[in-house]
Amino acid sequence: MKYWTEHQARTQQLAQAEQLSSELRTSQSAITALDRTQAPENAYSAANISDNTARQVWATNFDNPLWGTLGTLGEQTNFRSAAADTIGYQFRALQYQGYAGGWHAAHTMPLNGFRGGHLFIEWSGLAAVFLAFSQTANNDHPPNPKYLNLRIRVGGVTMVENIGCARTMGNFRTFGSGLYPSGDLVVSFEFRFTLAGQDDAVVSQGVPVKNLMQAHLFGCKALAIARYR
Repeated sequence: MKYWTEHQARTQQLAQAEQLSSELRTSQSAITALDRTQAPENAYSAANISDNTARQVWATNFDNPLWGTLGTLGEQTNFRSAAADTIGYQFRALQYQGYAGGWHAAHTMPLNGFRGGHLFIEWSGLAAVFLAFSQTANNDHPPNPKYLNLRIRVGGVTMVENIGCARTMGNFRTFGSGLYPSGDLVVSFEFRFTLAGQDDAVVSQGVPVKNLMQAHLFGCKALAIARYR
């Protein structure tokens, strides 16, 4: 790509010593900033570049896409109720007895060796929310709508955030992209649930009394793609 420098018109078209230096600096900056669109045709191919030259890919697991370990694959385990406190037909999941609000990481994924540039991240999975509890236990108070907010943070900075799931059971896909500096990055996949209202149903009725599940994330997996020009 040709870069041109500009000069003020002068009488008799006299040259100026600074013109050569200016042209040289412009050419040097162009060379150091070359990308594949400026390179000669067929200059780069699979035969003459190494792996990860043009892109890098990270995933929560390559053999099994779900994050986590055996027994809790794909689940958030920050808030996991004890089996003794969980009704048989419910997930061992977030209950109000152990949740005081705020954002919490469901999973973190290191992006070691990131070379700087464009980064795309996707988080998908399933969420369960007991929307029936939005109406409160006895309908004596205003409804308390339930939302399971989701966000992705890269190096402590939010890339994308959304209101999240607001249905009893459903799948979600949260994704975003941005430009980031080189270096090892840590991606945090976080969630936040609506706090309990004045009259929310937090325990079951009858005997034995057990805490009620409020929200859960499961079947989660994540993918990150860095593209270098």
